[in-house]
Amino acid sequence: MRNTLIQLILLTISVGNSLVIWADDISAHEHAESTHNTIIQILQTKNSLFEENPELFIEEISNAFSPIVDFKRIAKNVMGKHYEAANDLQKDQFSKVFRVSLLNSYSKTLIEFRDEKIIVLPPISKPKYPDKVKVYIEIVTSSKSYPGVYYMYLDKNNKWKITNILIEGINLGKIFRSQFYSLMEKNNNDITIVIDKWITSV
Repeated sequence: MRNTLIQLILLTISVGNSLVIWADDISAHEHAESTHNTIIQILQTKNSLFEENPELFIEEISNAFSPIVDFKRIAKNVMGKHYEAANDLQKDQFSKVFRVSLLNSYSKTLIEFRDEKIIVLPPISKPKYPDKVKVYIEIVTSSKSYPGVYYMYLDKNNKWKITNILIEGINLGKIFRSQFYSLMEKNNNDITIVIDKWITSV
């Protein structure tokens, strides 16, 4: 059950494919909803590409997905208390391997759950802060519906980006941080070794 929810968390990122928007444009909710329709079209026309050429499929997904995720910010949160101990090179290296691991997991999950539905719910109220938004969603499978939330913020370029996702009480950021901390403990807090092992552990 837990593994399925983790996969569903990764699946929800697909809705945000083109969720990079300017603050004075349509709302994040409206854009997410229209983007979901675009994702369905991509899956219908290119889902066989994963079997024929998985590297090319991952590249196409990456090109569509990468702009809406602040990988550096998420990677910093994943490293948590170990971030300050890392040097600039290690921080940059982890951000890059984290990006690769997330994109690989996401691409495989996207294919596995291509028949599920994601509904973007209308805003409940105005956000407390204009540069931070919670987008509520619902994942509908053949047997159950799962509530979820996108945590987004407005970056310095005035674009919305996802920094975390919560599905059915499972926090994506905390899952990755727990994995990072576990690897640090098993490898005597050697950040370089953890970076080397990260991409094969997630």
